[in-house]
Amino acid sequence: MKKSKIIIPLAIAFLVLTGCNNNSKLEKKEVNVEPKSELKTIENNNKEKKDISENVNQNENSKLLLGKWQSDDDKTNFLIFEKNHRKEIAAGMNDWQDEEFTLSDHCLNESDINSNNPREKDSYISCKDSDLCWYILSITSEKLTLQYMGRGNTLMYSRMKE
Repeated sequence: MKKSKIIIPLAIAFLVLTGCNNNSKLEKKEVNVEPKSELKTIENNNKEKKDISENVNQNENSKLLLGKWQSDDDKTNFLIFEKNHRKEIAAGMNDWQDEEFTLSDHCLNESDINSNNPREKDSYISCKDSDLCWYILSITSEKLTLQYMGRGNTLMYSRMKE
């Protein structure tokens, strides 16, 4: 009697486990039948999310740029971006240099207008009067990193507290 009490539950467990293993193999085959279409949908969704986040970031460049910045390398150098004006002062300068700037997808000044630099929305600061252009390498609410297109040097700034 004791043997049958042990054998019957073992037999039932064997049947259940064997049945589950066969079903899981079938399920795996069914899942692998159409992964390409599901993968394509996931890739498309991720691309759309990336495109949306890039657009948000690029549109925010103009908002984040506004304000007063101090150079990390030269503590006497300051930039102010107000509306469409770029103002700069540093040691040895008597007055603020004040010039209109344009934020665009490429350099608009004469020296760089024919360059092969990649176009990126709201990533280039162009000052036509001085014929200067900077590329925004990165910008946050606290840090601004520019690449001066004339020489390629990197300029880093920290936002000044108001």
